[in-house]
Amino acid sequence: MGEEEKKIESTTAKVSDNNTSGNDSHRRRRRKRAIQNLKCPLCESGVKHVSYKDIFQLKKFTSVRGKIISSEKSGLCHRHQKQLRKAIKRARYMALLPYVAEE
Repeated sequence: MGEEEKKIESTTAKVSDNNTSGNDSHRRRRRKRAIQNLKCPLCESGVKHVSYKDIFQLKKFTSVRGKIISSEKSGLCHRHQKQLRKAIKRARYMALLPYVAEE
Protein backbone atom coordinates (compact mmCIF):
# COMPACT_ATOMS: atom_id res chain seq x y z
CA MET A 1 0.00 0.00 0.00
CA GLY A 2 2.89 2.36 0.53
CA GLU A 3 3.80 2.37 -3.17
CA GLU A 4 0.22 3.04 -4.29
CA GLU A 5 -0.13 5.99 -1.93
CA LYS A 6 3.12 7.46 -3.26
CA LYS A 7 1.86 7.08 -6.87
CA ILE A 8 -1.43 8.76 -6.02
CA GLU A 9 0.32 11.62 -4.24
CA SER A 10 2.72 12.12 -7.14
CA THR A 11 -0.10 12.18 -9.72
CA THR A 12 -2.14 14.67 -7.67
CA ALA A 13 0.95 16.85 -7.31
CA LYS A 14 1.42 16.80 -11.10
CA VAL A 15 -2.20 17.75 -11.69
CA SER A 16 -2.05 20.63 -9.22
CA ASP A 17 1.23 21.81 -10.78
CA ASN A 18 -0.35 21.76 -14.24
CA ASN A 19 -3.30 23.84 -13.06
CA THR A 20 -1.12 26.56 -11.61
CA SER A 21 1.20 26.60 -14.61
CA GLY A 22 -1.84 26.76 -16.91
CA ASN A 23 -3.05 29.90 -15.15
CA ASP A 24 0.40 31.44 -15.29
CA SER A 25 0.74 30.77 -19.00
CA HIS A 26 -2.71 32.26 -19.56
CA ARG A 27 -1.64 35.38 -17.72
CA ARG A 28 1.54 35.58 -19.74
CA ARG A 29 -0.35 35.40 -23.02
CA ARG A 30 -2.43 38.47 -22.30
CA ARG A 31 -1.08 41.55 -23.94
CA LYS A 32 -1.55 44.97 -22.53
CA ARG A 33 -2.33 47.67 -25.03
CA ALA A 34 0.33 50.27 -25.33
CA ILE A 35 -1.11 53.64 -24.39
CA GLN A 36 -0.09 56.10 -27.01
CA ASN A 37 0.92 59.49 -25.74
CA LEU A 38 -0.27 61.39 -28.76
CA LYS A 39 -0.81 65.09 -28.68
CA CYS A 40 -4.12 66.34 -29.92
CA PRO A 41 -3.81 67.10 -33.65
CA LEU A 42 -6.32 69.94 -33.35
CA CYS A 43 -4.42 71.54 -30.45
CA GLU A 44 -1.19 71.33 -32.44
CA SER A 45 -2.75 72.98 -35.49
CA GLY A 46 -4.22 75.76 -33.34
CA VAL A 47 -7.93 74.99 -33.78
CA LYS A 48 -9.95 76.77 -31.11
CA HIS A 49 -13.43 75.61 -32.12
CA VAL A 50 -14.66 72.72 -34.29
CA SER A 51 -17.35 73.86 -36.71
CA TYR A 52 -20.13 71.68 -38.10
CA LYS A 53 -19.70 73.42 -41.47
CA ASP A 54 -16.21 72.01 -42.07
CA ILE A 55 -17.28 68.64 -43.48
CA PHE A 56 -13.82 67.59 -44.66
CA GLN A 57 -12.39 67.90 -41.17
CA LEU A 58 -15.34 66.06 -39.63
CA LYS A 59 -15.01 63.17 -42.10
CA LYS A 60 -11.43 62.59 -40.91
CA PHE A 61 -12.78 61.69 -37.48
CA THR A 62 -15.54 59.35 -38.63
CA SER A 63 -15.18 55.72 -39.62
CA VAL A 64 -16.09 54.27 -43.00
CA ARG A 65 -19.51 53.33 -41.65
CA GLY A 66 -20.08 56.84 -40.30
CA LYS A 67 -19.36 56.27 -36.61
CA ILE A 68 -17.47 58.80 -34.51
CA ILE A 69 -13.92 57.59 -33.81
CA SER A 70 -13.00 57.42 -30.10
CA SER A 71 -10.47 59.78 -28.59
CA GLU A 72 -8.13 56.86 -27.86
CA LYS A 73 -7.84 56.09 -31.56
CA SER A 74 -7.95 59.64 -32.91
CA GLY A 75 -5.70 61.14 -30.23
CA LEU A 76 -7.98 64.11 -29.53
CA CYS A 77 -8.08 65.79 -26.16
CA HIS A 78 -11.30 65.80 -24.14
CA ARG A 79 -12.25 69.35 -25.12
CA HIS A 80 -11.85 68.81 -28.86
CA GLN A 81 -13.51 65.38 -28.72
CA LYS A 82 -16.56 66.95 -27.09
CA GLN A 83 -16.66 69.74 -29.70
CA LEU A 84 -16.22 67.19 -32.48
CA ARG A 85 -19.07 65.05 -31.16
CA LYS A 86 -21.43 68.03 -31.07
CA ALA A 87 -20.34 69.22 -34.52
CA ILE A 88 -20.82 65.78 -36.11
CA LYS A 89 -24.26 65.39 -34.57
CA ARG A 90 -25.23 68.88 -35.71
CA ALA A 91 -23.92 68.22 -39.23
CA ARG A 92 -25.93 64.99 -39.36
CA TYR A 93 -29.06 66.85 -38.31
CA MET A 94 -28.44 69.49 -41.00
CA ALA A 95 -27.96 66.66 -43.57
CA LEU A 96 -24.33 67.56 -44.22
CA LEU A 97 -23.12 64.17 -43.00
CA PRO A 98 -24.91 60.82 -43.27
CA TYR A 99 -26.00 58.97 -40.14
CA VAL A 100 -24.87 55.65 -41.66
CA ALA A 101 -22.78 54.75 -44.68
CA GLU A 102 -24.40 53.75 -47.94
CA GLU A 103 -23.89 50.08 -48.66
